[in-house]
Amino acid sequence: MKIDKYINDIKSHMIGENFFRLGKAFRTFNNFYFLDTGTGKVFQISEPTYRILDCIFKTNSLEKIKEIDMDEDLMEKALVEICLEMKKNNLFLAPVISRENIVGNHMNLEKNLSSEMSSVTLELTEKCNLRCKYCIYGETNENYRCFGSKDMSFDTARKAIDFLMEHSKRDKKVYIGFYGGEPLLKFDLIKEICEYTETNFPDREIMYSMTTNGTLINTEIAKYLASKRNLSLVISLDGPEDIHDSNRVFINNRGSFSETMKGLEKFVKYKNLLDGTHFFLVSSVLTPPYNNEKIEKIDKFFNKMAEKYCFGFLTSYVSRTTKEEDYVPIIMREENQWEDNLNDYWVYDPLNIWTLANLDRDPFLKKTLVKESLIGIHRRNISDSPISYYSLNGCCVPGGRRLYVTVNGEYLPCERIGTTPYIGDVNRGLDIEKIKKEYIDKFIDEEIRYCGECWAINLCNNCYIDCFDDHGINFSHRHELCKNTRGILCENLSIYHEILEKNPEIINGLNDIIIE
Repeated sequence: MKIDKYINDIKSHMIGENFFRLGKAFRTFNNFYFLDTGTGKVFQISEPTYRILDCIFKTNSLEKIKEIDMDEDLMEKALVEICLEMKKNNLFLAPVISRENIVGNHMNLEKNLSSEMSSVTLELTEKCNLRCKYCIYGETNENYRCFGSKDMSFDTARKAIDFLMEHSKRDKKVYIGFYGGEPLLKFDLIKEICEYTETNFPDREIMYSMTTNGTLINTEIAKYLASKRNLSLVISLDGPEDIHDSNRVFINNRGSFSETMKGLEKFVKYKNLLDGTHFFLVSSVLTPPYNNEKIEKIDKFFNKMAEKYCFGFLTSYVSRTTKEEDYVPIIMREENQWEDNLNDYWVYDPLNIWTLANLDRDPFLKKTLVKESLIGIHRRNISDSPISYYSLNGCCVPGGRRLYVTVNGEYLPCERIGTTPYIGDVNRGLDIEKIKKEYIDKFIDEEIRYCGECWAINLCNNCYIDCFDDHGINFSHRHELCKNTRGILCENLSIYHEILEKNPEIINGLNDIIIE
């Protein structure tokens, strides 16, 4: 059969025996596409070509395409197209991952940790005056500590700040984050830290950041925060009162919306009086039930709020507690169960579904979708030849780009990764050997084992989240996250190209987004 010739051509061209990792066929409502892992290129393809590639990259078999119900001449034409394009565009040639081709800042670990630090996040307190129902510090979340009663001492904060200044470049910005619990419960400590930093390091460019529920912002606090032109203030606000108060409640279960808005208005008032600006950020958590009516209501609220205030907007869904689970071999995964049909165009994310239905409008939440979901697709690495290296997944250098300091003064890579081995403390500094062993060498072993099988390796931004427990590396916590990430990335590929087909100026706007 002629088909066997093309099968042999494709097989002899491909790098490695694992086809799954080499690319991904996906579609929009009207068109079909293929992402090549090695080059990052995306090609619009015909329906027959899509059916063939979808079969190959889900079943890990070239012989399986003979089971496709397709006219032989049509299949031959599609295979000719595949063979021509794979040679012309260097497709299916992503290198096999190895220690030798994983590159990144970890390769200069001691240099980065001695002089390239840029931020510390200070856990000022374990206490909080709210008990938000989805909080990661709730009793039902095993991956993070529960609410506690400890506060950070000024001496601990001072040592952490001194460490940052000693291990960062004098001509670069440094960032100090205030975290909790609710950081404004330690307002006096915040003032003490700022005074110390500005008195002792007057020649350094220092930026502060803080996420707060806003309920404690009184006149004194508002005036002080407004006076800090180098402060990035993030207010947690989930939408209009009924939606916000369904989850963001005080310890007595009373809703916090009224107090949050009063605090926000005080900050804006004094910020405007001091320097004529009132920019801040809003962090909003989307919670069930997800329906058009609720999303419309949230969008309308923030759209109206934008008429009055100048603010940036961040959205997220409720963080999920991960459980240990066995690794599912690729061929057995539900996502790779192949059927010869074209009914696999699905968008699951409720906000994405709503946004796609409103492309002709300019809803407030659409900007969030475009920036947060699609920027990674838009700015992926694209090359004529397969990229010869892989990054350390989505990971920063632990203690380098950011350093999280607990109330007790222990160092962690960041505030987001939950249970994980400490990497030092304010008295002894960073334990470089431990970082190298636990966060570099052992992680790379797991990345080679698991990430090397995945088509999404060059798009994935999963970092150390869910990779550890108290004892060290444990990828059994991560398998569910990886599955969800592949689903999200495939969905985002479809959404990106759906928008590109229907309203390309939205995609063009991604070029203007600046990410620090």
